[in-house]
Amino acid sequence: MAISIPTANIYLDKRNALKDNKYPVKLNVYYLGKNRLFGLPIKLTEDEWKKISSPKLRDTKLKDIKTKLDYYEGEKFEATLKEIEEPFTFQKFKAAFEKQDSSTLVSHDVYALFDKFIAELERQEKVGNAGIYLNARNSFQRFRKRLFLNQVTVDFLRDYENHMKKSDRKINYIGLNLRCMRAIYNMAIAEKLTKQEDYPFSQKRRDKKFVIKTEVTKKKALTKEQLAKLKQYEPKTPAQRKAFRFWWFALHAYGINMTDICHLKYKNIVGNKIIIERTKTEDTTISSKPVRILITPEIQSCIDDYGNQDKSPDAYMFNIFKHGWSAKKERDMVQSFTHNVNKHMKKISEDLGFDPPISTNWARHSFSTFLKSGLIPIEVISEALGHSSIQTTQIYLDTFEDDILELIAKRLSEI
Repeated sequence: MAISIPTANIYLDKRNALKDNKYPVKLNVYYLGKNRLFGLPIKLTEDEWKKISSPKLRDTKLKDIKTKLDYYEGEKFEATLKEIEEPFTFQKFKAAFEKQDSSTLVSHDVYALFDKFIAELERQEKVGNAGIYLNARNSFQRFRKRLFLNQVTVDFLRDYENHMKKSDRKINYIGLNLRCMRAIYNMAIAEKLTKQEDYPFSQKRRDKKFVIKTEVTKKKALTKEQLAKLKQYEPKTPAQRKAFRFWWFALHAYGINMTDICHLKYKNIVGNKIIIERTKTEDTTISSKPVRILITPEIQSCIDDYGNQDKSPDAYMFNIFKHGWSAKKERDMVQSFTHNVNKHMKKISEDLGFDPPISTNWARHSFSTFLKSGLIPIEVISEALGHSSIQTTQIYLDTFEDDILELIAKRLSEI
């Protein structure tokens, strides 16, 4: 049956070879059982054509060409159809297609904008953020193979959200990807690639735009009783003991994460304290306080047993990082180190009957919750964690235990 709606695909016309064994790439338009080829300003060899069709394309130059081809087959084709009056004829299409200006619209490819921003993050060695944006980009591309700025609408965002929910993705994971898309769209506005009035994300209540949803998750913290039980545990192997000791190091060090521990240097020791600025906040514009950590016997013993023999100021405290490593190499090592600690803490959790098993994240949340259960003022906890606001600290605090609620009520009754 003949196709009643015009369709198009990209076609390598191998009838006549050009210089350097290249062939012209053309737009092949189908309508009512007939087709016509329309020239494009792109020429490729057969090998380049095969590479462009590969899902593992790495060549930067060919990536740019593929972006343009996707544009011709997608946005420009659709824009041309909208411009011509019915009934459709190949002559009308040719006139409108050749008139369309492609020089500026190619830059409207959303995935090309993602790639450009990811490359800049990698250049700045912000490999963590680059990975987040790359994951978001790939998620959107699995949902929609080609995507241009004018297609990022409220309906598109809702369709993506619903698709991800049906795939059993968590609300916060979906929200993270959508916030990446919002950041890319904001950059496109700043570069005047799209208009503010087309902005699809909600900026005020009831504006009928798309709202990125978040889900409040229960923070993972051990109770006082569980912490006491964990403290009495005797590790069974040297590797398990090392993971166990670093977990407790993190808790005693005010819940700093494994990245912070890996970055520690001997110059961070000032008197009887460790003073650091958390790596999570060091390059943000949000005000953060240096974390001042009193060196407890547990912290000191971990340094004594696992610390580097070279104790010069610029030497790493632990033999995890080496000087001269790239940001990506450091990121990979942090992930490997964290995975190793979590693997052994999972086995310890099973031995102790803890469900779910604990991980490195539990050290930070358990620290803040334990302080709170001892009626330490939240302002003090906030300063210990290096937070810029009490609101940030509140995120880390678990729900009050019943005995604490009763104690608070008793104190209030005595006012």
